[in-house]
Amino acid sequence: MQADRRRFIKYGVAGIIGAGVASAVEIPVLSNIARGESADVTSLKNQINGLNSQISGLNSQISQDQTQISNLQGQLTSTQGLAILTISEMKAIEALAETIIPSDSNGPGAKEAGVIYFIDKQLAGDYGNNARMYMKGPFVPSGQSGPITVDGITYPQGTPTVDFAGPKYQYSMSLRDFWRYGIEALENYANSVYGGNYETLNSDQQIQVLEDINDNKPTDFNGIVPKDFFDELVFMVYSGFLMDPLYGGNVGMVGWTYTGFTGANMGDTFNTGRDVLKLMVATTPTRYAPHSLGEFQKALNLIGGT
Repeated sequence: MQADRRRFIKYGVAGIIGAGVASAVEIPVLSNIARGESADVTSLKNQINGLNSQISGLNSQISQDQTQISNLQGQLTSTQGLAILTISEMKAIEALAETIIPSDSNGPGAKEAGVIYFIDKQLAGDYGNNARMYMKGPFVPSGQSGPITVDGITYPQGTPTVDFAGPKYQYSMSLRDFWRYGIEALENYANSVYGGNYETLNSDQQIQVLEDINDNKPTDFNGIVPKDFFDELVFMVYSGFLMDPLYGGNVGMVGWTYTGFTGANMGDTFNTGRDVLKLMVATTPTRYAPHSLGEFQKALNLIGGT
């Protein structure tokens, strides 16, 4: 508010000076013309030029203040609602999510769906703390080739490769730390190979970084198999894009609208009066609007009077 007030004060000062210039021009010039005092006219013009220069300087300062206010508002908006992610982590994850599901002419992407808020909420809760995960080891990465000994038993063929993030997670760290160390390693790799943080790279470079991680190209990834982090990242981005908004993502059900999924809608607004036979014999498809669990909860509360 102080910045806004300062800005408006400067607008007022510029207006007052402008009014002063108008008065200074009108009365003395008429008087000087009558008296033929050209020297005074020249002096007055110089004063006007000086005042115009001051006005220009004030306008420039106002513009700088407006830019600063806009930047501050952007920072507040970008960090709104985050529970556990740092600003640097947020920037990287948002850029990664937009690379995986970009916004384009076909429809909204991860940014519009608020995927960053879904991931933040999950990492701040039970998921990020491994509350429902067996954590006593042995901690063996998947896809390890060659003989491996676990609890005194040697497996000559190594471990199988699992291509889905959840079942193959075997690390001694929590998922919150897994993400923290993974983002740090990814940023280090992006800087060392492509010359900047992931979020500052161009789109082609960003895609290439993800392909490198999927191919396990980084040799030092904070003790994490790079592809494991890639799989977890893709899994969580798509979850945030397509899960019920109750869990923090899919804001405004944009993911469901884009994919044509109706969510909790089983044929009409609240699954009453659905004409199944009519739908079965219809010659054209019917697309119903999506509805979330939150809408059902709200309706039930209204019906129950709570």
